[in-house]
Amino acid sequence: MAEMIAVTLSTKVAAALSSPVAARLASLAGIRSGIEAAARDLGLLRAFLRFVDSQHGTDALAEAWVDQVRDVAFELEDVADEYTFLSSRSFFRHGTDLGAWFALSRRLGRARERLRELSAAKEQLGIRPAEVSASSSAAGDYSAVMIGRKLAEASHFVEEDEIVGFAMHKRLLMKWLTGDADPRRMLIAVCGMGGVGKTTLVTNVYKKVTASYHFDCAAWVAVSKNFTRDDLLRKIVKEFHRDTHAGMPRDVENMDYRSLVETLHRHLAKRRYLLLLDDVWDAQAWYEISKAFVDDGTKSRIIITTRSQDIASLASSNRIIRLAPLSELESWSLFCNTAFRGDEDRECPYRLRHWASKILDRCCGLPLAIVSIGNLLALKDRTEFSWKNVYDSLVWSDSLGQVSSILNLSFDDLPYHLKKCFLYCSIYPEDFMIKRKILIRAWIAEGLIEEKGQSTMEEVADDYLNQLVQRSLLQVAVQNEFGRAKRCCIHDLIREMIVHISTKERFFVFSKCTTTFTLESSRKARHLVFDQCRSDLLPAPKMNSLRSFHAFMVDLDASFLSSFRLLTVLNLWFSPIGKLPSAVANLLNLRYLGIRSTLIDELPEKLGQLHNLQTLDTKWSKVQSLPRSIIKLKNLRHLVLYKRYADIIYPGQGTAIALPDGLQNLTCLQTLKYVEANEKMVRSLGNLKQMRSLELSGVQESNLIHLPSSISKMSCLLRLGITSQDDNVKLDLEPFYPPPFKLQKLALEGILAKGNLPSWFGSLNNLMQLRLHSSNLKEDSIELLSYLPRLLHFSLINAYNGKSLTFADGYFPVLKKLSLQGLPNLSYLKFQKGSLVNLRVLMLGRCTQLTEIPQGIENLVHLESLHLFELPSEVIQQIQNEEVLQDHHQDSGHIIIVKSIRWGNGELLEKTFYVNLSLFKAIMPLADGNYILISDNNVAVERLKLGTGNRMKGKKNDSHIALRAIIILI
Repeated sequence: MAEMIAVTLSTKVAAALSSPVAARLASLAGIRSGIEAAARDLGLLRAFLRFVDSQHGTDALAEAWVDQVRDVAFELEDVADEYTFLSSRSFFRHGTDLGAWFALSRRLGRARERLRELSAAKEQLGIRPAEVSASSSAAGDYSAVMIGRKLAEASHFVEEDEIVGFAMHKRLLMKWLTGDADPRRMLIAVCGMGGVGKTTLVTNVYKKVTASYHFDCAAWVAVSKNFTRDDLLRKIVKEFHRDTHAGMPRDVENMDYRSLVETLHRHLAKRRYLLLLDDVWDAQAWYEISKAFVDDGTKSRIIITTRSQDIASLASSNRIIRLAPLSELESWSLFCNTAFRGDEDRECPYRLRHWASKILDRCCGLPLAIVSIGNLLALKDRTEFSWKNVYDSLVWSDSLGQVSSILNLSFDDLPYHLKKCFLYCSIYPEDFMIKRKILIRAWIAEGLIEEKGQSTMEEVADDYLNQLVQRSLLQVAVQNEFGRAKRCCIHDLIREMIVHISTKERFFVFSKCTTTFTLESSRKARHLVFDQCRSDLLPAPKMNSLRSFHAFMVDLDASFLSSFRLLTVLNLWFSPIGKLPSAVANLLNLRYLGIRSTLIDELPEKLGQLHNLQTLDTKWSKVQSLPRSIIKLKNLRHLVLYKRYADIIYPGQGTAIALPDGLQNLTCLQTLKYVEANEKMVRSLGNLKQMRSLELSGVQESNLIHLPSSISKMSCLLRLGITSQDDNVKLDLEPFYPPPFKLQKLALEGILAKGNLPSWFGSLNNLMQLRLHSSNLKEDSIELLSYLPRLLHFSLINAYNGKSLTFADGYFPVLKKLSLQGLPNLSYLKFQKGSLVNLRVLMLGRCTQLTEIPQGIENLVHLESLHLFELPSEVIQQIQNEEVLQDHHQDSGHIIIVKSIRWGNGELLEKTFYVNLSLFKAIMPLADGNYILISDNNVAVERLKLGTGNRMKGKKNDSHIALRAIIILI
């Protein structure tokens, strides 16, 4: 963490010194050269900071030294940010404040002197990173690695009844190992976050298949995080020879790479072998040893376990198992098996269930955490007092020692640019759904991201986020239309880990405001988070060190922000405030201002003073217009404007906001939505050549004629939305040829001229999502779109007037989601064989003339989810009719696998509901609002929702098969 401060400071210093406004003033006080020199000095200490960071508290004296270096680094960061602040103030005041500049110079001098003292002190403490590279740095990870290895080895001795929640994965893995007829050598991957049970699963299966002699030889090897190629091969050689009781090769300890590979070739030739590589951290580990494993067509198998989705992707086609945390029922079963293993019934006494449930909540479905705490409780008195004490003592670093070590290893493995971004995620409340774009823009505002080559900061940040997802540190909660993360969340245990680190490093202070906020704890914090606070609990603290302030559903007093002069990020999400405090206009370093879903209806005219502002997000607020000074914000990159306090489902449901004249000045804009079009504004758009995402509303024919010329200059445009002013406007889109080459997402609302799609639609080779709303399309007008090579999502909403719609053979070859809604004349819908061969989701609703099941629906062989709503009763009756669907199945020669059905009328059907098979013979409500589903068909039901959003849980019989269907009733 200490080195991260040095890295971040270097970025901030570079940004601060790039300002020409204050260069002359700063040189008068010698500040510019002083800041540059201090940044260089701190950079020289980075190697020492990295070493001490890696030691995890093994040296208290060294930790104290790092604390002091951290204080100086924070002070230097304050100087750099104060430099930026004074630069902005000098620009707007058109004068010099020499007193402030010289005071800053003296402050810088004191910080540099302290830095020199600390640099000299490191020698006395014996911090010599050069001596560490070969031994000590490896020893830094030794404890966590050894714990991981011991846990892996312990997995060999886990009893069969302790394997909870893995039945489906276990059967699948067994099938791939023993029942797969493919003779080729095959690589199988098991992927998941630390502690989710990867090693337990594969080791249990490994024991089973080796005990039954399915393979001629087998080897189980734990891969060290700091592996060397030859050492790893040497371990594999030893394990294979030990398994076959063959004599160990002579001089194996001294073999080079070539000799080790040849030894394995000889030993494995014509043998069916099984190799398990546990906990692979680096794809290079596989690349460097893969040539050692022969492929003789003997059905040999290699399994790797990993936390990285990138590494898992090395596996053979469709041979990846992704493990998720256990369900509540599975967690309870594993907990009881562990905590009450000495009891015959292994049941939790009624008096302890309250505390057992609360403790389990903290484990978040992680088997490693459940087993760790279960083993601890097995040794405690079975009293409420004793178990309450255990719950109260569940602090991150002490209670779940093995778990914290394993998860800390994931954090330690991060490069420093990812560490600082991941720690920033600790500001979000527990179970918060983190929106990808908002997180990326906040990272940029905080100075955590730098441009790389031709990539923008947004693209670099997006790559960082994907890396955190691939490492199983961030979990994708919602995907967008392209399969990318739209919203992410953090596993509770991982969040506890980074909150613990952040608090220790004074990175941020989080207050739930259940008690009065303590000012002392926050005085030096860089980031402050208030979640659901009352205004009477909030002081007006003097917090000059604060860089970001996030308030979730907090009613703020107008004076609260007056002391946050160096603030760079201000987020007031869902706060019930009606006016933006005037003090915001004085936050001259502000780069991110978010008032999403607030009651604020006006922005101050002085907002134009915030010339460092990069993001202004007023989405779902009540802001009705923008101040004229907005055109002064020449660093603005993202302008997100929706005037409505509600969710925006389709273009046009939010009210757009008009922009003042001068839009052409905002040349850094990449995002502009949702704005009212007029002729002058449309002409100005041509200057915005960095635009990536543009949404326009109120388009008229008079300004539409200028739009093609402006958009043709946006070579980077990826997303475009156009909404006409009303039904009298005809959108003539033919002049848009050639369309933006990179366009991926297109939304059009309004009547298309002549009721046809423009001819250039067929050339949108990069288009991935198309939404047509109120287009008034004629019959058979979609053929132009049918062969787009990358189109994944297609929506027709009140957009088609034809009576019939046929999807012919070869239509939409990669489409995954099709939405047909509000088609009032549609009475015949057909899917020919060979059409929509990759369709997963079909949404069909508000088609009042459609009185029968779509013809050829059985041809949608990969359909997983069918959403039906507001359809005639005849369609509903046919779908409920077992014989009708069986006829479809018999005609097609296969069974449609539908994983979910959305039911429009909200009624829970009492009779058996047929999709592929009879699902349930009983549905029993529970007191907690959940339901137990009992099936005659041994189906493992993973989720089911009622109209109220309650979850249903599947009750497993003695044996059950993989998930075949989910029904969702809404």
